[in-house]
Amino acid sequence: MKSFIIKSSVLTIIVLIIGALFYSTLLRPFYLDILPWAVVLFFLGTNLVHAYLLKISVGSGSRFTSHYMAASFSKMFFYLAVGIVYAMIYQAEAKIFLINFLLLYAVYTTFEVIEFSKIVRQKNK
Repeated sequence: MKSFIIKSSVLTIIVLIIGALFYSTLLRPFYLDILPWAVVLFFLGTNLVHAYLLKISVGSGSRFTSHYMAASFSKMFFYLAVGIVYAMIYQAEAKIFLINFLLLYAVYTTFEVIEFSKIVRQKNK
C-alpha cells in the first residue's frame, strides 16, 4: 500500500504541474478554482478504493470479483454524482469542469487498474 500511495502522490504532483502549466498559459481563460480540489478528490478516492481492494483481495477469489465490481461501480457512481451536482449548481462552468473531471477520472482509473493488475499478477505467481 505504501508503494501505491507514493506512486499516486507522484501522479498527483505530475497532474497538478501539467495543469498549472496549461492553465497558466494556453488555457488561462478556462481555469476554475475548483480544479485543484478535483485532483485531491481523485487522489483520495483512488487511495481509499485501492486500500479496500487490497483488503478484500486477501479473501476468497470468487467473492473478490463481485466486490471489485461493486467497488468500481460505487466509485464511478460517486464521481458521476459529484459531476452532475456541480454541473447543476454551476451551469456556466459545467462544460469546462466536466471535461476536466472526465480526464481526471480516466487518468486515475487507468492508474489504479494498472497498479492493481500488477498486484494480482504477483499474487498469482
